[in-house]
Amino acid sequence: MARLTLAPIALPIIAVIRNAKAPAKALADLITTDALLEARVLEVANFAAGQRQKLLTVSHAITVMGLDVLKSLALALATFPLQPVPGKTDRSDPDGAPITLRELWEHSIGCATVAARIATQVNQVSPHYAFAAGFLHDMGRLLLYRCSREDFYSALTVALDKSIPLSEAEILALGINHVTLGEIWAGRSELPHSFQQVMRYHHEPACMLPESMDSELRALIAVAQLADLVCENRDIGRGGDLATVPSELWRTLHLWEEGWAEQFETVKQEIEAAREIFGFQKEDVKRTQPIPRPRFQRKRELNPERQKIGVKAARGQLILFPARKENEVKKQKRSSTKTFTILVIEDHRSLCEMLSLYFMRYGYHVRTGDNRERALEILSKEEIHLVLLDLMLPRLDGFAVLKRLRENPKSHNPYIIVISAGASERNRNKVLELGANEYMPKPFRLMRLLERIRTVERYLL
Repeated sequence: MARLTLAPIALPIIAVIRNAKAPAKALADLITTDALLEARVLEVANFAAGQRQKLLTVSHAITVMGLDVLKSLALALATFPLQPVPGKTDRSDPDGAPITLRELWEHSIGCATVAARIATQVNQVSPHYAFAAGFLHDMGRLLLYRCSREDFYSALTVALDKSIPLSEAEILALGINHVTLGEIWAGRSELPHSFQQVMRYHHEPACMLPESMDSELRALIAVAQLADLVCENRDIGRGGDLATVPSELWRTLHLWEEGWAEQFETVKQEIEAAREIFGFQKEDVKRTQPIPRPRFQRKRELNPERQKIGVKAARGQLILFPARKENEVKKQKRSSTKTFTILVIEDHRSLCEMLSLYFMRYGYHVRTGDNRERALEILSKEEIHLVLLDLMLPRLDGFAVLKRLRENPKSHNPYIIVISAGASERNRNKVLELGANEYMPKPFRLMRLLERIRTVERYLL
């Protein structure tokens, strides 16, 4: 991936803010030296909620919205590769691209505007801070688009085709996801702590936030999350994430979803009407048909008590393998030089390659099979310790693979983890009856899958 660098104007902005004695006017004067940046800072600031009087100068915007907010917005705007001439985009997005710069831009400004409007009904959150948080939350995704567009496109395509979270597909394709890259950018840009935390935790549920985090920051993160999902759900730009808005997120903020539809539609219309101001075609000529968006449902976690089971647990349950006994030390030493081999059975070639690279980074030997015959040939001729099998494949019947393995058992059959999106309870039971050891529903976290593989490795080797 290309080296991450800050925009030229960013360094003097950071230097001004770093000087505690520098007045707000110093920032305003610096921004006004770049006429294009000045115009866009004002245009964006006027999208914020509650602006009855149009902001005409950067100094006025700083007075109304605050120094931290304007500094952060200016740094983010300097990172967007927007064109200076209205309606004259650079056409850098190829036809059929899974996402465009305009969609990323409208997602950012849409999230900002929606977050600000939601914050007017949340006591602990400033609408101006919510606006900036919504605008900033996905800066890492813009940076992936700018630094490694082809790999980012691959991640988007895989996430859509295979119903996995885009953040996970980003790690597979690029070795880093937008959250981590956004954190790096935010740190180098010296953004206020609250905005850095929003960028870090905007995909995490409330239960995963640090216990030490105060209620105001929790509420700000929840507002940014809700705005993100609302915009995805209502096609206000596009970031590539989930398009389902969980009702508990509304309840977290003590709000009801009913009654907001008209406001969200107004936001969408205002943003589309402002396309030419920010250098985009007024009409979206790139999309003859909208690209479908994945709509994931949250899966219930297994009861922790059911996880506390031994090796002889029923198939399909997560197993916590017992520690090795002392008399197994020799066996451990004997197998320590053996490389744990994983077979990925998946007909999506890009995903196969991504998973291979991901697991190889952690020292595993990986084989891939993109059709039933190839997968069974590898299983018959090579020592495979663990199989990752995607059940729902258009060109590869996962049930047939399991049946063949059961019909032709080897002395040491591999451990099989079946991965599937939207499979019925009947299918789940069927794969377990056919010999699969575990069933993992999509979407899943790569680190959770890696932890399971490591646990199996420790037990088998």
